[in-house]
Amino acid sequence: MKNRKKVVLYLSVITLLSSTLLCADENATKAEEKIVQIEIPKVPDVPKVEAVVPTVKMVENGNIKPNETLEELLAPKKVIFSDHVAPPQFPIKKDVSTVKVEVGDIENGRVAAYLHAPLMSAEQVKEKLQKAGFNVLAEYKLEDKGDIVSIVFSDKAMEEGASKKTRGFASTLRVLIDTQNQIVNISNPIYVMKAFMQEEYNSELAVDALKRIRENFDGIKNSEDIVKFSVLEKFHFMENMPYYQDMQVVATGANDELLAKVKASGKTVYEQHLSNGSVVVGVELDKRTSKFVKKIGYLNGGLLPYPVLIENGEAKILEPRFYIALMYPMIKMSEFMTIATIPGAIQADCDKAFR
Repeated sequence: MKNRKKVVLYLSVITLLSSTLLCADENATKAEEKIVQIEIPKVPDVPKVEAVVPTVKMVENGNIKPNETLEELLAPKKVIFSDHVAPPQFPIKKDVSTVKVEVGDIENGRVAAYLHAPLMSAEQVKEKLQKAGFNVLAEYKLEDKGDIVSIVFSDKAMEEGASKKTRGFASTLRVLIDTQNQIVNISNPIYVMKAFMQEEYNSELAVDALKRIRENFDGIKNSEDIVKFSVLEKFHFMENMPYYQDMQVVATGANDELLAKVKASGKTVYEQHLSNGSVVVGVELDKRTSKFVKKIGYLNGGLLPYPVLIENGEAKILEPRFYIALMYPMIKMSEFMTIATIPGAIQADCDKAFR
């Protein structure tokens, strides 16, 4: 019985192994059926290229030099040092000019509008001006007591220099005798002539006038009204304010007729005839109008009497906002506002003088 069981067991194991092998064979066969064979093409051989080093032909003075390869050309060269010796270095001489900057001169690009001298009488001032070669055109009191006096002066050279279209205002200078401040305030010719002559400014003429003033007025010094010399040609108080050329015409007509009218008004303080036929007259403003110099300071009040240029059938004045700002270069906006109605009043007074 036992032997029979063993035989049956052996048969069962063999059967199981046979089934397993058959399944393995079937799975292997199926796996073989799923394999895809891909053939990779062979990479072709790259043809060999032999590099050829180019030759460089050097041309010197029109002749071709022997051939050199690029390798030879780029090869490091032997450095040959020159035996040349640099010339000795000499020290640069500095400008040791001892030109002295005097009162009234342009210094560091800036110039004073006025020259201050110790107080003296009107007679003493006129005597010094005449000694310096100037002509006194007028003596004008800015107030009733006579403590503030404006003196207008000129000379032949200034008259000739200003005998050009719209340049007549440069024909006169002013001196103000200010008893209250104990000062004589003199217009600086360089300042005035640059502002009124513009691009036609003659430095020799201005400097000559300045020298004669310095030589005849002792103790003279620059005022504190100092501005850049370069801005005078295009001077204006601020943006949207008038320039020199923005003159106002107060009357029209023949020159002789205009002169006759202003003289008949009784407002003419002085008249100066120029060689080009133009005439400059000083007009006295109404008392109410002329008081503006008291508000902003008598010291620079020499701008009065107000100048009028009669030229080519027109009587023209400098726009008051320009003229006042030029004669009072240190004036502040707040001070200008206190005389806001004065420019219009000046124009009205000058217009009235020609009716």
